Amino acid sequence: MLGGFVCGTAGTAGVADATLDHLKDSIERFATRSLSFLNSDFDDNTQSFGAFCARVVLENSCAALVGRLDPFRLLYLAQFQAQQSFEYGRPSNSGFRWTGDVLPDENSPREMWGVDHNVSKVSRALFSPYAEHVYWRPAVETALDFIAADNSELLQDLRSLEPDKYVGYTRGKCATLYSTLSKGVHWDFFTSSIVLDEGTIKDTIRETLVALGGMALISHFIPTSYRSMERDVAVAAYKTFRSLFQ
Repeated sequence: MLGGFVCGTAGTAGVADATLDHLKDSIERFATRSLSFLNSDFDDNTQSFGAFCARVVLENSCAALVGRLDPFRLLYLAQFQAQQSFEYGRPSNSGFRWTGDVLPDENSPREMWGVDHNVSKVSRALFSPYAEHVYWRPAVETALDFIAADNSELLQDLRSLEPDKYVGYTRGKCATLYSTLSKGVHWDFFTSSIVLDEGTIKDTIRETLVALGGMALISHFIPTSYRSMERDVAVAAYKTFRSLFQ
C-alpha cells in the first residue's frame, strides 16, 4: 500500500518507471513487515528487526520522493549502479546520501536568491529551502484547501499542518527518526538500559509511517511531481493507508 502511494501511478515504460517500481516493491515489502511489528505483540523479532525495516522504508520512500521531484537524480543513480564498474564495497561520492539528497548540506547558501550563487551549489535535496519554496509549501496549502470539507478522522494528522512550517518540522522529524532507527540497525548500545524497548520501537515505527504518509499525499499536490495520482485518488489512498494502524 505505502509503496504504490509513495511512488505514484505508473507512467510510460522507461528507466525512471522501472526504478520507481523497484523502489515501490522494496518499500512495500518492508512497510508490510513494519506494520506487522507495530500491530503485533512485542517480541524478540520486533526488537531485533523493527528498526531495520522501518529505516529501509524511511530511506527508500525519501529516495522515491527525491526521484519523483527530480527524475534526473533517479535516472543518474539507476544508470550509475547499472555500470559494470559498480562495486558494492566501494564508497561513491555521487551515490544516494541521506545528507545531500534528503537533508540539505550545511554549506547551502543562507541567502537563497543571491545573484552570485553558482547553480551547482543550489541544493535540490528533498528538504532544501529551494524545495520548500518551489514544491512543498504551495503543495501543503493546496492539499489543506482540498481536504478542508472532509471531516474524516483519518485526516486528523494533516489538519494541523502549517505550510510555512511543514518542511522545517518534517525535516527535523525525519532526521530524528533516522538517528533513532540507525541505533537499532547498528545495535549501537553499550548499556542494556538504553536498548530499544517496545514503546520506543513502536512509537518510532508509527511516527515514520505517519510522516511518510503525509509526505506521499502532499507530493501528489505538486503539479510537476512525476507519476502523481489524481488528488481525490491520493486522498483516498491516504485514508486507506492510515486505516491500517492507529
